[in-house]
Amino acid sequence: MSTFDGFELLHTYNENHLLIKCKVRDLFNKNVVNWQYNRPPDLVRCGEIAKTIYTKHPELDWLLYMITIENAPNILHVIDGIHRYTALHIIQTECSKPIDFITPSIFTNNTDWLCKLYDKTVVISLRMNATTGEAIDLFQSLNKCNPVPELYMINSNYDKRNIIENVVKEWTTRYKTHFTATQKPNVPNINRDRFIDFLDTAYEKYKITNNTSYLLLEKIDEMNNYVKTHIPIKTPVKALEKCNETGCFLFLIKREILEDHIISLFTTA
Repeated sequence: MSTFDGFELLHTYNENHLLIKCKVRDLFNKNVVNWQYNRPPDLVRCGEIAKTIYTKHPELDWLLYMITIENAPNILHVIDGIHRYTALHIIQTECSKPIDFITPSIFTNNTDWLCKLYDKTVVISLRMNATTGEAIDLFQSLNKCNPVPELYMINSNYDKRNIIENVVKEWTTRYKTHFTATQKPNVPNINRDRFIDFLDTAYEKYKITNNTSYLLLEKIDEMNNYVKTHIPIKTPVKALEKCNETGCFLFLIKREILEDHIISLFTTA
């Protein structure tokens, strides 16, 4: 299938920059990937978007930003909109599951509604044959108002990214209820991007390498245990109750304080 099957041209900015629209079902049939320097989708945020779409049935009045690159014209790289795109896939996946009476979900296999969803239109700003520099400029201009972790500001250290992302995956799975899409969450919660920033600082502080990658998770767990035995004064009762239930105490302390003081208490072996 051609990259442009199912696409309708709305406007031509120039020969390599098009404004197009397509149905959700046609977009699902394309080879769509997250741009290599973009953040992995925050599944907490994606889940919230999916629930909103499923329960409120809004129009998808979005503008997704995508590029194709030289030598790979049939792959659409998402520069901006990966959370909304992933949310649609969550709906598709969840609605196709058999009914589970033990752990019921808000999503059900409503064929009529799904057909209507797949027929909805999304708009895409598509830059074709984009160079790395052009993609970076676009990415940075789109994220000026939404701080991106330094880790994803065109950092070529893929080993570092993988090590940190593994810790993020471990913690967001283990302490799922402490991660929120809110930019300024209340204790004892944290935004995933800000957690990545914290891990980035810890990574540099401990001089983590591939050979010592295990230390990053160990140190974060040590910090968590330290906070558990040094509960901050005036911690809200409900916050402490949640921490006792989940075992996650680290986010009772603001990230800035963690970076400035707690990390210094722990040195690599």
